[in-house]
Amino acid sequence: MKKHFDCRLKACGLSVLMLLYTGAEAQYIATRNSDPRCIENGYPLPTEHYADQPYVIVCNDGSWLCTMTTSSGTEYAYMNHIVATKSYDQGKTWTALSDVETSGVPQSSWAVPLKTPSGRVYVFYNYNQNRHPGLAGVMSGPFMFKYSDDNGKTWSEKRYEVPMRKTQIDRDNFSKGKYNFFWSIDKPDVTDKAAYITFSKILLTNPEGKGFASRGEGYIMKSSNSLTVKNADDIKWDMLPEADTGINNPAFGKVQEEHNSVILGNGNIYTVYRTEEGFPAYAVSRDGGKIFSQPRIMHYANGQPMGNPRACPKIHRTAEGKYLFWFHNNFRDHSYQGRNPAWLSGGIEKDGEIVWSQPEIALYDNDPEAFGMSYPDFIEQNGKMWLIETQKNKARVHPVDPDLLNGMWAQNTVKKVVREGIILDAGSEMLQSGTIPFPALPDLIKGGGFAVELWLTPGDLKAGQKILSTFGPKHKGIEVSVGDSNAIKLHIHDGEMRDSDGKFLNGQSFVSDANVLSKGKKHHIVFIVDGASKIVSIVVDGILSDGNPGGRKYGWGRVHTFMRDMNDTYKCTFNAPQEIKIHRVRVYDRYLRTSEAVANFNAGL
Repeated sequence: MKKHFDCRLKACGLSVLMLLYTGAEAQYIATRNSDPRCIENGYPLPTEHYADQPYVIVCNDGSWLCTMTTSSGTEYAYMNHIVATKSYDQGKTWTALSDVETSGVPQSSWAVPLKTPSGRVYVFYNYNQNRHPGLAGVMSGPFMFKYSDDNGKTWSEKRYEVPMRKTQIDRDNFSKGKYNFFWSIDKPDVTDKAAYITFSKILLTNPEGKGFASRGEGYIMKSSNSLTVKNADDIKWDMLPEADTGINNPAFGKVQEEHNSVILGNGNIYTVYRTEEGFPAYAVSRDGGKIFSQPRIMHYANGQPMGNPRACPKIHRTAEGKYLFWFHNNFRDHSYQGRNPAWLSGGIEKDGEIVWSQPEIALYDNDPEAFGMSYPDFIEQNGKMWLIETQKNKARVHPVDPDLLNGMWAQNTVKKVVREGIILDAGSEMLQSGTIPFPALPDLIKGGGFAVELWLTPGDLKAGQKILSTFGPKHKGIEVSVGDSNAIKLHIHDGEMRDSDGKFLNGQSFVSDANVLSKGKKHHIVFIVDGASKIVSIVVDGILSDGNPGGRKYGWGRVHTFMRDMNDTYKCTFNAPQEIKIHRVRVYDRYLRTSEAVANFNAGL
């Protein structure tokens, strides 16, 4: 028995109507989703309750070692401490937690592990030696480390300090430079010459930690001998950049933090970090870290800006020298929210920087209201890739589909139409009749998906102008039309959305970014309806509609949780050809990855 309500909801920047069902059917969805991108299908890690920064080292014996911050309390609890756990089956199961530092005062927080060629593992973390309260406590120093020579089973009794140079941001805090406040979310980079740990210093204006957002700057600890020396007391450190101010662009606001880096193939240091302006930023050093470029907004290969809320953006260099970037693909500013789903972009090194692909959904939570996942790690072993994420009280390991990764890295080179899943391929001759048979579309509530691809040339662009429609008497179907401001629009309805009087509600509409259509220009458009993640995205001429800074926060949107199929008359009608000429229509009975939509565009008409 279904219940229908007209329930207004703000989701992904769109005002939508949401259909609610009974709990029995909701449970069906949760238990039947086998999509590896769904975080519920990951392998759980052990925690005490709170869990943060679960970072993994692949040890020399092939086992995995994870260090993390955990506690029986919340994020800034006095019980915070660093623990370790091991896996001998690539993350499927884990050993019981073992203490690197014991629970309680002084807290230890924000572990980042480093493996040397000999197999020794160091773990670096904040140690609240001076017993600061609250937020100041978990962000205070000194920066300490311990080491393990048995793949993380036991740890040195002694802890060692990484000396941290005072800079202007320290002198500006409430202690006038007596204490440093900082943290690292960066699993260290290791080259054949040195180890690099990127971290963020922050300005605290009072001992309780208030004023957390007052200022942030990025720095790097570099050690040229930590990879070889046996006596940890002999490790030497240099703090970069050499200036009294770290990696920061005053134009990007007060919040500039969670810096993390990779070392490019030519030796350049490429550092990314979060802001609260709705985008991530990056800077490059071409002299070994002494000086960094003025930070810029992260952007794709075409110059389109990337969006990210106040959430950790993470960069990774693969064993093959390619790059991955984890972010959340929305321009939600001044907010910690907006972390579901998580997206990846693939990067290729060019001219001392990284050229980034159009993005793909990497992981999602089935609950559209979930806070989301963050603080990821990338694990590589035997040519395979895994992601680890945390939701602050749960942490999981997720195998990554290699086709998703390879597709992003090859976006500029693949020029072949995707054939898998095609259920309709209509050329201009077939379309001349004005009405064609239309195939059955999968049921979205069961995790099915579909994609509709068009090649078309607009005449006069008029908002509301219909391009195609499959709607019939059951009030079910899809309709493509011209949106406001030269956008393209998809409208869907499953014929079951009614109000309490039995009157049909309006269904859902998804609109591309503005000004993607031009009169007289041939365009390639793909609507991707992903029933597993419940995300609809639109790719026009090889570019995913993402929204924009200072404007539309989200370029993609969420399908109603209980939206079903759109099958009605199994016919599709088209507009008059003099208004918009349609050259080709393809329909797939599965969602396409962004890279597949780009490949179809590259293939041409």
